[in-house]
Amino acid sequence: MDAMRDTAAPDAATSATSADDTTDPAAALRAAAARAADMDNAEWLAARKAEARRLGVAAADLDGLRRDVLRQRDAEAREGADAAEPEPEAGPSMGADPDALTALVARLADLAPLAREVEMRGAVASVPGLTLRALSAELKREAARRRAIAEEAMRAAGPPGDGETHWPFGYIMRPDGLFCDGGDDAPPLRLCDAFEVLGEARNTAGEDWALWLRWRDGDGRPHLWAMPARMTMEAPGVLEAEMVRRGLRVDADPTARMRLRSFLSGVRAGGRVTLVARAGWHGDAFALADGAVIGKPPEPLVMERQSEAGAAAVAMAGDLDGWKAEVAALAVGNDLPAFCLAAAFAGPLLDVAGEDGGGFHLFGKSKAGKTSAAQMAVSAWGPPTKAGALRDWRATANGLEAACAESGDGLLALDEIHQADPREVAGAIYAMANGAGKGRMARDLTARRRSTWRTFILSTGEVDVPTVVERTGRKMPEGAAVRLPSLPIPDADAWPNRHGYADRGAMLAALHGALRKHHGTAARAFLAHLAEARREDMAGLLAMLAGMRDRFAAALPAGADVQVRHVARAFALAATAGEMATRWGVLPWPAGEASRAALAVMATWMDRRGGADAGEDGAALVRLRAFIAAHGASRFETLEASFATGEPVPVDQRTINRAGWRERREGGWRYFITREAWRSEVFADADPTAAARALADAGAIQRGDGRNLTVSKVIQGEGKVRVYAVTPGILAAGAAEA
Repeated sequence: MDAMRDTAAPDAATSATSADDTTDPAAALRAAAARAADMDNAEWLAARKAEARRLGVAAADLDGLRRDVLRQRDAEAREGADAAEPEPEAGPSMGADPDALTALVARLADLAPLAREVEMRGAVASVPGLTLRALSAELKREAARRRAIAEEAMRAAGPPGDGETHWPFGYIMRPDGLFCDGGDDAPPLRLCDAFEVLGEARNTAGEDWALWLRWRDGDGRPHLWAMPARMTMEAPGVLEAEMVRRGLRVDADPTARMRLRSFLSGVRAGGRVTLVARAGWHGDAFALADGAVIGKPPEPLVMERQSEAGAAAVAMAGDLDGWKAEVAALAVGNDLPAFCLAAAFAGPLLDVAGEDGGGFHLFGKSKAGKTSAAQMAVSAWGPPTKAGALRDWRATANGLEAACAESGDGLLALDEIHQADPREVAGAIYAMANGAGKGRMARDLTARRRSTWRTFILSTGEVDVPTVVERTGRKMPEGAAVRLPSLPIPDADAWPNRHGYADRGAMLAALHGALRKHHGTAARAFLAHLAEARREDMAGLLAMLAGMRDRFAAALPAGADVQVRHVARAFALAATAGEMATRWGVLPWPAGEASRAALAVMATWMDRRGGADAGEDGAALVRLRAFIAAHGASRFETLEASFATGEPVPVDQRTINRAGWRERREGGWRYFITREAWRSEVFADADPTAAARALADAGAIQRGDGRNLTVSKVIQGEGKVRVYAVTPGILAAGAAEA
């Protein structure tokens, strides 16, 4: 193409040059162009490829030379040239001196539009045979040539290197904004305020590509935005509105907005950024909900969607030394507050330990100190208020999912469980602990990417979780109870160590004042140490965690159920986090304080639970006793031995909706429950066979022959029926245990 542009249209002398003259390649091209101009279009289409091969040039270049000749001939005809008019004596013309014309066009193309217009008129006036129209056409061809060269150079250069940015042709970023070539000798068009292109972003799956942009708004505040690349293809105004919302002024002219989109879709940056959808660990680096990253990721991490609530939950105030002296120090010697504060650092260990989420629910009467203990834990991460990191149970499923994602690998504090919908509490516990949101459909009916997380939960309320769930008439699933076990606040003072204050009220007043002044610094300090330990001493972390698990397992009774062991692992995780924070100087405690407090709280939980057996076993016995106590003689037909046969005979009584029979034995009434009532009523929404097996093991029902859990009972008028035979005195035993 350069060869084409270096060659002007042929003159009359050129037309006479022999086609076989190969001593001058330029002359040969001019001669070929003149012959091509003498052909009609059909003849030229048939001959162009062969002619191009013979001369060793591209067919497109010959097309361009042919068009130059035809344009020159048209210009001569329009100007009414005749043989009588004298030839120009000197000066470059389009036909006479192509080199001079090329130099002129190149010089004019480098000028600003206004200066170029003045120079063009002067050139036309001083150069015989040159018209403004012809010069404008040459300048347009020069602009197109430069654009093609620039685009080809960008393609040939390959992807930009780290820290490099390849700009589309015709755009320039100045301190006062982004400008583009206005075209047709118009001045440059301003598109928007100035910004920086820091790199290109995408998620860990290589999807959702974006441009990572930075600018300052009118108040001088910096803004970072991972602009989704798809927005350049969305409806007009969507992209521009998002930029304006973030303080970047965009020109309202439709052409300017279109050119801005063209720029954003064409710019290429060498830097790479990883988009993350949630807070928490990403490799050995931790992303907080406000966009801060702790650790050393291989490339920058950027939150895909930042929310004001997420940033507010990890806001900082005061300093770490003030928090240690005025907040954390008050937990020493107070078992429940110390345990809660140790548990505040357990979330970042979930990934290290290979654990799913979970946590604890604190319950007790109002003003017992449960909220203050939870607020101490929350202050490690951010403001311990409802506007900060302390959340409400009163939220939709979507709201809880967002809160979990913003608290990923951290602490999720939920206050006032009585405000939650009782029908949704058990499901919410499973979702929060298992770390996955609901599956949802996109507009195109494809599955959206599900939200995932790991988080440690601290919940508060005046009643335990099973009581909340059972308000709906349902039983608390034991799986939910294991994931969020309920810890009672002692009836006695939960803050026995006053730390020099006159009473608990004075100490808590000082604590709340300190919480407002100092928060959000401890978790960041802990994460900095933990990120380094993950890189440098992962084996040491795992060894410390395994040792603490063994210590808590040894504190359980022999033969403790697997559910109890699962909860003990959660206690051990909190204790490990507290001891690590103590070792790294984040908690101003003596060594062993965190584990001592966790063991004490676990012992309280075990006492209230009633032992280390499976929770379902105790629950099955409670349900059986409750059913018999509620329905007794009204639904169990009384049997008496027949004088004639000695077989049990129903007594003439009014029994509605019979669930079985009963007969008096030594030690009390013995109940026989039909299999249908056992499944559909006594153990509705539970596993009736598992319940029967657990009750048989506990001696609450009589086993049948072989492996049967039912016995065969002959009843006059009914024949032989299979029933669950409850041992006598079950209600009296329950009263004694209570």
